[in-house]
Amino acid sequence: MALPSLDFGDLKVKLPIIQGGMGIGVSLSGLAAAVANAGGVGVIATAGIGFEEPDFKTNYTEANIRALRKHIRAAKEKSEGVLGINVMVALTNYADIVRTAVDEGIDMIFSGAGLPMALPELVGNAKTKIAPIVSSGRAAKIICQKWLKKHDRLPDAVVVEGPMAGGHLGFKADQVEDKNFRLENIVPEVIEAVRPFEEKAGRPIPVIAAGGVYEGKDIYKY
Repeated sequence: MALPSLDFGDLKVKLPIIQGGMGIGVSLSGLAAAVANAGGVGVIATAGIGFEEPDFKTNYTEANIRALRKHIRAAKEKSEGVLGINVMVALTNYADIVRTAVDEGIDMIFSGAGLPMALPELVGNAKTKIAPIVSSGRAAKIICQKWLKKHDRLPDAVVVEGPMAGGHLGFKADQVEDKNFRLENIVPEVIEAVRPFEEKAGRPIPVIAAGGVYEGKDIYKY
C-alpha cells in the first residue's frame, strides 16, 4: 500500500512523514536534509542549536541564531525537499528563532511546549507554514479561535503529541500508562476539534500524530 501525499495548502509533501525535532544535536541539518530528500519533512531542532559555537556560553542568543542560519542553509544546500524547524514557546529567544527561520525561507515551523499564540504575528505574510503542537482537542480549539480572532489566520497543520513525546506538554507520570491519554485516543479528539475550522479556512488542516511513532508499522497505524 502506497502512502498518500501530505498537502499544506500549496506546499506539497511526497510522503506523510514528518521527522521529529529532537534536541541535543540530533535533529540538525544532516538528518533534516536526508529526510527531505526521502520525500518527508526534515526538521531542525532549535533548542540550544548553537552548542558548537565558540561563544555559546557567553553569547547564547547570538550563537544560537548564527547556528540556526548555518543549519538551515546547509540543509538547503543538501536538499530541495521540504524543511522545517521545531521551536519551543518556552525558549527565551523564541521570537528571534522564529524570525530568523522565516528570514532564511524555512518551509514550516512546528511550535509547542506552550501555546504559540504569537506565532502568526511573528511569521507575518511570509510563505512559511505554521503548525502548533498540542496534546488535546481543547488546546487545538483554543489556538484556532485565538489565531482566527486576533490574526485572521488558522494553522496550516496541527501536530498531536501524547505522553510518549518527550515530556514537553505537561503529562503527569501516571498518565503515561493511562489508556485515556494514549495517542490513538487523543488524535480523533483533535481531528473533531479542528474540523469546524477547516470549513472556515476553506481548506484541509492536516492533523499529525506524534510521540511514540517509531517504526513503519506505527506510521501505517496512524
